[in-house]
Amino acid sequence: MIIDIKFSRLPALILMAIVLTLGYLVLRIIFNGSSPNITFELFAAILGFTLTALVTFLLLNKQTEAELKKEESVLFLNLKMSVYQELLQQLQDVITKKKINKEDIIELRLLNQRISFVASAEVLQAFNDFVKFFAHQTTKENLDETIIDSLLDEMSKLTVYIRRDLFQADKKELKVSELRRLILSSNDLLDS
Repeated sequence: MIIDIKFSRLPALILMAIVLTLGYLVLRIIFNGSSPNITFELFAAILGFTLTALVTFLLLNKQTEAELKKEESVLFLNLKMSVYQELLQQLQDVITKKKINKEDIIELRLLNQRISFVASAEVLQAFNDFVKFFAHQTTKENLDETIIDSLLDEMSKLTVYIRRDLFQADKKELKVSELRRLILSSNDLLDS
């Protein structure tokens, strides 16, 4: 078992070690039998109280830190869910119009920027795949049923990655260069 001691807890641990050492020395050297028993017991009680207070302080500090991390995770998950819901709603609006115009392309570019704040690499890649297919279809004025079905299939693939991103256990951080590449590639696909 490896003990992970953070530097922020180091002063409290040093203080606890000093209190223990001084308490032991006081109990053994000063109260070596020349003092009445009540003084010895009173000092032992004070030492016990001090150590209990220090340990409680450390435990409560750790618990507060864990609660703050949990609250932060919940807020971030709520943000992700709202951004993804907005994304899917916007995509639905674009597809149901059965007509692609310049505003739709601008809307998709703005969506790309919004999801880049919260999305995983897989979601960004799936969104790029959707955009690639969507951009290919923008050459046609009206969308027929087969194109709409294909767009909905691409949207379904995107939804699978969104679901996986929302409920994943491991949080992989994206490198800035990778994030930039994914965002810009989606924009480039819409421009072509």
